[in-house]
Amino acid sequence: MNTTQLNPNQIITLNDYPVYSNQVLRKYLNQCISGINIPLVPVIREDFVKEHFDDDLLNKFEIFRAENPNAKYFMLDGSHRTTALTLVDSEIGVMIYETDEDIDQARKLVATGQICKNGTLNHTLEENCVMLSKHFGRKPGFMTVTQKTKKMAEENVLPLGISYLN
Repeated sequence: MNTTQLNPNQIITLNDYPVYSNQVLRKYLNQCISGINIPLVPVIREDFVKEHFDDDLLNKFEIFRAENPNAKYFMLDGSHRTTALTLVDSEIGVMIYETDEDIDQARKLVATGQICKNGTLNHTLEENCVMLSKHFGRKPGFMTVTQKTKKMAEENVLPLGISYLN
């Protein structure tokens, strides 16, 4: 099990723009400001995921990667957490899934609050890669967490009273 801290420009976010719940975003932002630990965000290295892309999606991804060479991890879950951490200019705690055993370990951490219960925990590494491929196939386009957070600020879709500090 590999956990580490990543910068928001190293993580490719899901295409769930903007975040679904301003209330959940506020909750995590308040936790960040209060110094409360935020659960780890599950990620998979891009080299695992891109193997599941068709040629068209792979070409789009390669263009994105050329412009974002630090973006080496796909997020599986955690848009609200990563946005909140980015808003306070913090690194993001992640758990890197490289094997099915990593996912088994993550499942055990749900009870401790170190990982949020989510659908990715019910799937193998391979199945999670296929799900990411389908997600981006339905919603082509790639952004880092930094880019998504800046876009939310520029388009005024952050909850009232929240601004992007960078």
